[in-house]
Amino acid sequence: MTTTGGVHMRREDAWDALEQAQDMNEKVRPMGGWYAFYGIAFGMTSLGLVLTLGITNSAAGALVASMVAVPIICLLSVYAARQPVKPLGYGPLHVWGIAVWGVIYGVALFVGMYLFPGDLLWWAPMAVLSALPTTITGLIALRRSRSTK
Repeated sequence: MTTTGGVHMRREDAWDALEQAQDMNEKVRPMGGWYAFYGIAFGMTSLGLVLTLGITNSAAGALVASMVAVPIICLLSVYAARQPVKPLGYGPLHVWGIAVWGVIYGVALFVGMYLFPGDLLWWAPMAVLSALPTTITGLIALRRSRSTK
Protein backbone atom coordinates (compact mmCIF):
# COMPACT_ATOMS: atom_id res chain seq x y z
CA MET A 1 0.00 0.00 0.00
CA THR A 2 1.29 3.49 -0.82
CA THR A 3 0.32 6.59 1.18
CA THR A 4 -0.43 9.99 -0.32
CA GLY A 5 3.16 11.01 0.40
CA GLY A 6 4.45 8.13 -1.73
CA VAL A 7 5.66 6.14 1.28
CA HIS A 8 5.11 2.41 1.10
CA MET A 9 3.10 1.05 4.04
CA ARG A 10 2.30 -2.55 4.83
CA ARG A 11 -1.31 -3.55 5.34
CA GLU A 12 -0.71 -4.32 9.04
CA ASP A 13 0.89 -0.91 9.56
CA ALA A 14 -2.08 0.76 7.90
CA TRP A 15 -4.52 -1.09 10.18
CA ASP A 16 -2.44 -0.15 13.22
CA ALA A 17 -2.42 3.51 12.19
CA LEU A 18 -6.18 3.44 11.64
CA GLU A 19 -6.73 1.84 15.04
CA GLN A 20 -4.55 4.47 16.72
CA ALA A 21 -6.52 7.25 15.01
CA GLN A 22 -9.80 5.73 16.18
CA ASP A 23 -8.49 5.40 19.74
CA MET A 24 -7.40 9.05 19.70
CA ASN A 25 -10.80 10.10 18.35
CA GLU A 26 -12.55 8.25 21.20
CA LYS A 27 -10.36 10.00 23.78
CA VAL A 28 -10.48 13.49 22.31
CA ARG A 29 -14.04 13.85 21.01
CA PRO A 30 -15.74 13.91 24.44
CA MET A 31 -13.38 16.70 25.50
CA GLY A 32 -15.21 19.11 23.17
CA GLY A 33 -18.30 19.08 25.37
CA TRP A 34 -17.08 22.17 27.23
CA TYR A 35 -18.52 24.30 24.43
CA ALA A 36 -22.03 23.42 25.63
CA PHE A 37 -21.33 25.27 28.88
CA TYR A 38 -19.84 28.19 26.95
CA GLY A 39 -22.76 28.46 24.51
CA ILE A 40 -25.48 28.16 27.12
CA ALA A 41 -23.75 30.57 29.53
CA PHE A 42 -23.27 33.10 26.73
CA GLY A 43 -26.92 32.73 25.76
CA MET A 44 -28.16 33.22 29.31
CA THR A 45 -25.91 36.26 29.70
CA SER A 46 -27.39 37.71 26.53
CA LEU A 47 -30.90 37.00 27.77
CA GLY A 48 -30.26 38.92 30.98
CA LEU A 49 -28.47 41.74 29.18
CA VAL A 50 -31.16 42.33 26.55
CA LEU A 51 -33.99 42.07 29.07
CA THR A 52 -32.31 44.47 31.50
CA LEU A 53 -31.40 46.99 28.80
CA GLY A 54 -34.91 46.96 27.37
CA ILE A 55 -37.00 46.97 30.49
CA THR A 56 -35.02 49.58 32.43
CA ASN A 57 -34.69 51.84 29.37
CA SER A 58 -32.20 54.00 31.25
CA ALA A 59 -28.52 54.78 31.42
CA ALA A 60 -28.35 53.28 34.91
CA GLY A 61 -29.90 50.03 33.63
CA ALA A 62 -27.44 49.91 30.75
CA LEU A 63 -24.54 50.51 33.13
CA VAL A 64 -25.59 47.79 35.57
CA ALA A 65 -26.35 45.29 32.80
CA SER A 66 -23.02 45.97 31.13
CA MET A 67 -21.11 45.74 34.42
CA VAL A 68 -22.50 42.24 34.87
CA ALA A 69 -22.44 40.99 31.27
CA VAL A 70 -19.00 42.21 30.15
CA PRO A 71 -17.02 40.40 32.88
CA ILE A 72 -19.02 37.21 32.30
CA ILE A 73 -18.30 37.30 28.56
CA CYS A 74 -14.62 38.02 29.25
CA LEU A 75 -14.42 35.06 31.63
CA LEU A 76 -16.15 32.85 29.08
CA SER A 77 -13.63 33.93 26.44
CA VAL A 78 -10.70 33.08 28.72
CA TYR A 79 -12.37 29.76 29.57
CA ALA A 80 -12.76 28.93 25.87
CA ALA A 81 -9.18 29.93 25.03
CA ARG A 82 -7.78 27.67 27.76
CA GLN A 83 -9.50 24.50 26.55
CA PRO A 84 -7.07 21.91 25.17
CA VAL A 85 -9.49 20.59 22.55
CA LYS A 86 -11.97 22.41 20.32
CA PRO A 87 -15.21 20.63 19.39
CA LEU A 88 -15.65 19.00 16.00
CA GLY A 89 -16.41 21.75 13.48
CA TYR A 90 -15.72 24.42 16.10
CA GLY A 91 -14.79 27.24 13.73
CA PRO A 92 -17.93 27.35 11.57
CA LEU A 93 -20.13 26.46 14.53
CA HIS A 94 -18.79 29.29 16.68
CA VAL A 95 -18.86 31.83 13.83
CA TRP A 96 -22.45 30.90 13.01
CA GLY A 97 -23.58 31.20 16.63
CA ILE A 98 -21.89 34.53 17.29
CA ALA A 99 -22.86 36.02 13.90
CA VAL A 100 -26.54 35.11 14.27
CA TRP A 101 -26.47 36.31 17.87
CA GLY A 102 -24.97 39.63 16.75
CA VAL A 103 -27.70 40.21 14.18
CA ILE A 104 -30.48 39.37 16.65
CA TYR A 105 -28.87 41.44 19.40
CA GLY A 106 -28.45 44.42 17.07
CA VAL A 107 -32.02 44.24 15.80
CA ALA A 108 -33.41 43.81 19.32
CA LEU A 109 -31.58 46.87 20.61
CA PHE A 110 -31.95 49.13 17.59
CA VAL A 111 -35.62 48.45 16.95
CA GLY A 112 -36.52 48.11 20.61
CA MET A 113 -34.89 51.32 21.80
CA TYR A 114 -36.68 53.39 19.17
CA LEU A 115 -40.02 51.66 18.79
CA PHE A 116 -40.58 49.68 22.01
CA PRO A 117 -38.78 51.39 24.91
CA GLY A 118 -39.64 49.59 28.15
CA ASP A 119 -42.24 47.35 26.43
CA LEU A 120 -42.01 43.87 27.98
CA LEU A 121 -43.93 42.36 25.05
CA TRP A 122 -40.99 43.26 22.79
CA TRP A 123 -38.05 42.75 25.13
CA ALA A 124 -38.94 39.39 26.68
CA PRO A 125 -39.24 37.50 23.36
CA MET A 126 -36.19 39.27 21.95
CA ALA A 127 -34.17 38.40 25.05
CA VAL A 128 -35.11 34.74 24.65
CA LEU A 129 -34.39 34.90 20.92
CA SER A 130 -30.96 36.43 21.59
CA ALA A 131 -30.11 33.46 23.82
CA LEU A 132 -30.94 30.85 21.19
CA PRO A 133 -28.03 30.98 18.68
CA THR A 134 -25.21 30.28 21.11
CA THR A 135 -27.34 27.92 23.18
CA ILE A 136 -28.12 25.91 20.04
CA THR A 137 -24.45 25.84 19.00
CA GLY A 138 -23.53 24.68 22.51
CA LEU A 139 -26.05 21.85 22.32
CA ILE A 140 -24.82 20.87 18.86
CA ALA A 141 -21.25 20.69 20.20
CA LEU A 142 -22.44 18.58 23.13
CA ARG A 143 -24.24 16.19 20.79
CA ARG A 144 -21.16 15.91 18.57
CA SER A 145 -18.92 15.27 21.58
CA ARG A 146 -21.11 12.36 22.60
CA SER A 147 -21.42 10.94 19.08
CA THR A 148 -19.47 7.84 18.15
CA LYS A 149 -18.96 8.99 14.55
